[in-house]
Amino acid sequence: MITTQNLTRKFGTNRGVFDLNLHVPKGAIYGFIGHNGAGKTTAIKMMCGLLKPTSGTIKIGDYEVVPKNLPKIKQLIGYMPDITGVYEQMSVWEFLDFYGAAFKIPPKQRKERIEAVLAVTNAEAMIDYQVASLSRGMRQKVGLAKTLIHDPEVLILDEPAGGLDPHARVEMRRTIKELKNLGKTILLSSHILPELASICDVVGILNKGKLLAQGTVKEINDMLHETLSISVTVDSDLEKAMALTKPLDGVVSVQMSDINEFFINYRGPRESAGDILLYLMENGVRVRWFAENEADLENVYLNITQDNGGEE
Repeated sequence: MITTQNLTRKFGTNRGVFDLNLHVPKGAIYGFIGHNGAGKTTAIKMMCGLLKPTSGTIKIGDYEVVPKNLPKIKQLIGYMPDITGVYEQMSVWEFLDFYGAAFKIPPKQRKERIEAVLAVTNAEAMIDYQVASLSRGMRQKVGLAKTLIHDPEVLILDEPAGGLDPHARVEMRRTIKELKNLGKTILLSSHILPELASICDVVGILNKGKLLAQGTVKEINDMLHETLSISVTVDSDLEKAMALTKPLDGVVSVQMSDINEFFINYRGPRESAGDILLYLMENGVRVRWFAENEADLENVYLNITQDNGGEE
């Protein structure tokens, strides 16, 4: 639903976005990951037609993002910036009605759309609140409702959970999942990795303006031969099992977890990790459980950015 080809925007020599090739599948939640200053917002503004690329192309659905197609692009996309601009003196109803009118939605349909988007964002109770009185979390809900007012196929959300308290972040995640179930394609940028790990189908890791990896967390982990976390449970003699494991090739560290359990951090080809189990059994250790823990997005991100020169 979103594709970019060699997308570049330069700000001087070393700042900007360089040769970005994103592929966001239709109906997916795509997590766009990067530290502050990595280039996420610059890339997003180009996708929305708000910033002209130095070179490269962008397609949203069947339309290339060029000036002649911007009216179509604006109908296809709902863009929510990291800080939603609001009109303080308006009520929430007036605020959403204003944006509905800007999208030329007829008055009767606007009423229906306002009610629908407030329901989706769980913000019906705010309909008569003055925007100036809203908390940060409430403003994010209203900002998302505004983004949905014209029923776009694609949602581009820049740091939607930024500055929210834990309860509000849980609500935002729930809402984003509901929007996916409604058939929306969602590109979601964030540097709060646990927010993305729990909801994203695909992730792209951006560092210093360059896309370092793209795919599911597991695919990226496999590609990198990333450090694996392996749980091992033995029937007895935990200390012997740990002592046998520590010197093996690829073992980064060994850490006791419970009376009969320890964790192995292993870096190397995944297919060779099973040799650890074989070695333990050959040396008389009775292994009850040996399994790789689920890949952790935060560890994947930290390792891939460190391997490519680290963060600024």
